[in-house]
Amino acid sequence: MALTVTDANYHAIVRKLIADERKVPKGTNLQNMPSKGGGVLVRNQFVPRAGYTFVGADLGQIEPRIMAHIMWTRYGDNSMRQIFVDGVDLYTTQAKMTFGLAEEYCVDKAYDPTGTFKPRSMMKTGVLAKAYDQSPKAFAKKMNVTEDVAAMFFENFDRAFPSFTVMVAEIREFMKRHGYVETLYGRKRRFPDYASVAAAQQRNEQRLIRLYTERKQLRGKTTLTARDQQRLLAVQDEIDVLAEKRGLIGYWERAAFNAVIQGTGADILKMNGNRNARVCMDRGWEFNASIHDEIKNSVPNADLTPDTITLIDDIMTKTCELSVPLVTDIVIEPRWMQEYAPSEWDFVNCRPLPEYANKYE
Repeated sequence: MALTVTDANYHAIVRKLIADERKVPKGTNLQNMPSKGGGVLVRNQFVPRAGYTFVGADLGQIEPRIMAHIMWTRYGDNSMRQIFVDGVDLYTTQAKMTFGLAEEYCVDKAYDPTGTFKPRSMMKTGVLAKAYDQSPKAFAKKMNVTEDVAAMFFENFDRAFPSFTVMVAEIREFMKRHGYVETLYGRKRRFPDYASVAAAQQRNEQRLIRLYTERKQLRGKTTLTARDQQRLLAVQDEIDVLAEKRGLIGYWERAAFNAVIQGTGADILKMNGNRNARVCMDRGWEFNASIHDEIKNSVPNADLTPDTITLIDDIMTKTCELSVPLVTDIVIEPRWMQEYAPSEWDFVNCRPLPEYANKYE
């Protein structure tokens, strides 16, 4: 017999579920289905019911758009927002602003005039490096460039996008003071153990430095006695415990920023999905999946019209509005991952236009 969950019995039901040790199949999480290599063949096996066609729509560059919105609304910094308002390529434009180079050096796969690095590729990775508070040295190693190039990137990035680092730092400081962060729509993620673990780590930091020094001295010996070996093991064990807590603190600080940016993106997709579900119920469509930043519907072939594409575009880009425009990429799929742009589709006969009919053969 089905059990109705209410506010009155919710906590009792959750406690019972947590305490239940039985193992049950959880089904397939479509978000974990590979989208490359052999995973494409697996996804191709998903087809809509007869007489229907998949229509998928995903949010374009939602996370940098959220960052640009915060930088503009909180700090009056229009540097990143204007890129989206102008509708130009994000990373090419950022690379031009950061490195002061002509566009020909900042397009995909292009090198700078010296042939040392790829400005656009560095830009894509560099935004994350700045968000995660990565050091220029670590960034240089990751990008296989000199530390001078990495330092130049960091300095120029801060000049081109002056509030970015401030935004990241203030989100982290809010978490440290209050033990939680909020998305732009007020949903909280809590970090209840951060304060106590960080305080304990601060007390142990000098101890950890001394242990690193002692380990280096022991490893530097030409010959280790049995006592030295025993001590080295003990030192390493203590380092592992203290370093793990230090790593946990860093993880929480990065997660705080991600929770605001990625969490806001998730909020937007949920609100889009809510509206989409109501539209599907009203029109007899099927809302099949929500995967990362994408929604996927099965639409009756008779309803698959340019007006339907316009409606789905409106759901994705106008249900929630930021100070930057939202965009969506809509595809029509006879089967999952056999994608046709609306411009490649014959809406009258509900099939690809003749020039695209052999696209996947």
